[in-house]
Amino acid sequence: MALLAQTLVEEWLNRQGFLTVRGVKEGVDEMDILAVRAPSDAGEKPEAWHVEVQASFRPNNYIAKLTKRLQKELGKGPSAAIKREPEMVAECVTGWIERKYELPKKVRRREYFWPGLTWRRQLVHAVVKNPEELEEFKRQGIELISLQTVLQDLCPPDRPAFTASAGGDLADLIQFYGRTHQLPVDDEPEDEPEDEIAE
Repeated sequence: MALLAQTLVEEWLNRQGFLTVRGVKEGVDEMDILAVRAPSDAGEKPEAWHVEVQASFRPNNYIAKLTKRLQKELGKGPSAAIKREPEMVAECVTGWIERKYELPKKVRRREYFWPGLTWRRQLVHAVVKNPEELEEFKRQGIELISLQTVLQDLCPPDRPAFTASAGGDLADLIQFYGRTHQLPVDDEPEDEPEDEIAE
């Protein structure tokens, strides 16, 4: 699911004039999508986005895993489905942002690709279980984009002048099915068997 969602987001960015690189690996870490667009005014720097994609449709937990400190303090695994107090949410979101965007090797790789740019940090999300977590992402400077917005933009009444990747074919399939059927909704939560669930 993650790869399909990333492909659609990349198509969405391409149709907005962004040059993209998807799945940039640094050891065991990865950056979902790096996107750069030429400036509208001469003399300005290109616009640069680092986009992470979270595409769960039946979530049963938070986006950000527990930090190592909280895992040790609580005796829980990183994905333990426990209720988090606001300060815990903030700590976990801070850790997630650091891992996804701010690791020194990721900063160096972005600079290697396009030196001297200021990178906006974007999170494309589908369904979330805890809306307060999204608010914390916003408070910490992350720009939120709903996957629903991406899909709506990819499926206009008229076919766009061009498609830029395999995401164009996926968008065509979604648009065709949406015109002829009502998509079913399944609200059952996804399972995460690796961690225990607190009482």
